[in-house]
Amino acid sequence: MIRRLGPGILAAGVVAVVGAFAADHLSVLIAGVSGIDPSDKNAHHLVSGISLAVIIGLLVRNTLGVSAVLHPGIAWILKTGLRVGIVLLGFKLALGTTGTITGKALPIVIACIGTALVVVTIFNNWLRLPPKLGALIAVGTSVCGVTAIVATGPAIDADENETSYAVACVTIFGLLALFTYPWLAHHFFSLDPLLAGIFLGTSIHDTSQVAGAGMIYQEAFGEPLALQAATVTKLIRNMSMAVLIPLIATKFGNGGNGSGRVSFRQIKDAVPGFIFLFLLAIALRSLGDFAFDADSTKTEFWVKFLDGAGWVSKWALAGALAGIGLNTDLVKLKGLGIKPLLVGFVAAAVVGLMSFGALSLLYMR
Repeated sequence: MIRRLGPGILAAGVVAVVGAFAADHLSVLIAGVSGIDPSDKNAHHLVSGISLAVIIGLLVRNTLGVSAVLHPGIAWILKTGLRVGIVLLGFKLALGTTGTITGKALPIVIACIGTALVVVTIFNNWLRLPPKLGALIAVGTSVCGVTAIVATGPAIDADENETSYAVACVTIFGLLALFTYPWLAHHFFSLDPLLAGIFLGTSIHDTSQVAGAGMIYQEAFGEPLALQAATVTKLIRNMSMAVLIPLIATKFGNGGNGSGRVSFRQIKDAVPGFIFLFLLAIALRSLGDFAFDADSTKTEFWVKFLDGAGWVSKWALAGALAGIGLNTDLVKLKGLGIKPLLVGFVAAAVVGLMSFGALSLLYMR
């Protein structure tokens, strides 16, 4: 088995490591251009290594090609490696934050997610694109960027091409938002850095992009509260995956038509088993934080366990995403044309406008 799977797993791992290495150096370069101190450890996270892993995998597949000997290992990491990464990701999703930020951010998050799912679905159907592609772009834009896409993809049985294109859309528009939204946030919410942070946390796609935008805002305008609010808001969005993934999986399971009638059997058949493990990991994280905090002698063990789970999750997901790139033939995407990119643009615009509008309506005097 090692001989059969090893080469493909190793290839995906190499691409993932190269993506992380390139992201680190690009982040330092961007930090220098943006006026952020490159020695700041946070300056090394402005570019997502996972997104770059997908892009590098796509480049390798569509320029050099991928040998047949690599296919079994790539297929394994696309399925099993991805699920391991998603399950362990649940241990990062225990929400601990201040009541002020959560209370203000939660209604904005709900408004943005709900609006994006409805509008993007309508626009996607109007363009007559695959429904699963629209669902992936919608959750990637409104929920959690690349992570939401790779978590939702297997749950709705989306193919690698749909997943890769959705990742590309989120990456493109998320990076544009990274460099432009901090300045928009300051223009519209300069008197309240909390609202500026919530805007960044709700309107930018990937977690690394949100953190980067919050850092740029903090360094440019001297407001650490904006970075804190952006981070907490993004965690709230991340937590919503626990609810949205099963719901979306139920809609698409067994060719479902999304009629709204959902039985226990439909949920059982539509939602893969790893989703329940993902939910269990979230519950265990919350219980563990409570239990080990009460016993300070065991807190160090719990922290090390969470760090280990986070490390494995990070590289399992990176390898799986690199595998998606290595397994995707862009020639097959030519038939999609520019329409999915339009869906991605509409999704990004809708989320940004809804965030601004809801914040203005609820909190600005």
